Amino acid sequence: MRTWESENLFSGTAPYYAHYRPDYPEQIFTLLIDKFSLNKNSRVLDLGCGTGQIALKIAPHVAEVLAVDPQEEMLQEGKSLAAQSKVANIKWLRGESANITAMSSKIGEIDLTAIGRAFHWMDREQTLRDLSAITKSGGGVVIIGDNGPRDGPLGNPWKDVIDETARHWLGDSRKAGTKGTYTHPEKRFEAILKESPFHNLESVKISTTRTWTIDQMIGYLYSTSSTSIPVLGDKKELFEADLRRRLLSLDPGGLFNEEVTTQVLMVWK
Repeated sequence: MRTWESENLFSGTAPYYAHYRPDYPEQIFTLLIDKFSLNKNSRVLDLGCGTGQIALKIAPHVAEVLAVDPQEEMLQEGKSLAAQSKVANIKWLRGESANITAMSSKIGEIDLTAIGRAFHWMDREQTLRDLSAITKSGGGVVIIGDNGPRDGPLGNPWKDVIDETARHWLGDSRKAGTKGTYTHPEKRFEAILKESPFHNLESVKISTTRTWTIDQMIGYLYSTSSTSIPVLGDKKELFEADLRRRLLSLDPGGLFNEEVTTQVLMVWK
């Protein structure tokens, strides 16, 4: 049961999201261009776009990107990044997965929908049904996901420290903005995609290594719905000081490596 509000979920996170969320590996965009035959006539929907990590990368290769997110501050941050990069073919629209049908006249017919680090927040089955109605024949959907500093596999000492510190200051329930809690979906995304109107599921995994400084790690945590500054409230300074102390006790140099697996799930209409 959904206990959170999409408008509230990422309040106060946009500057941190833009600056501290890692970019996706470049080979993902090469893969999508090839697999979905994207070209200067193609139109792509970045659904749950955040500050545009997908939209900004794919825009130079297509005619237009529709970047949709429920939070105005995310869209404004994305517009600023687009202006800095001189990317002019992104249309930034306020909305969410539940509004696809209502927004269909604004979105139009699309060749590809990309969903990055956001599918778990959606009504996944209904979203895929609604996307099928606006996707061109031969087009499709791609779900892109990876792990971050608080995500598995736990057993990594510094990830355990982050999780333990967050639980110490915020409790065992994972926050979803200031008004809800989050539980990870039980049904695997692959199963949902196989049961959708789309077909020919293909999965590609890309392995990379990230190195985090403590400042980058804290900035990333402030970009999330579970440890954002509004969620932490008056515990923010205490949380940050405690986390710095614990991490520096692990590595006085303050550098932490993470093995990252980015999974790309693709389906076609």
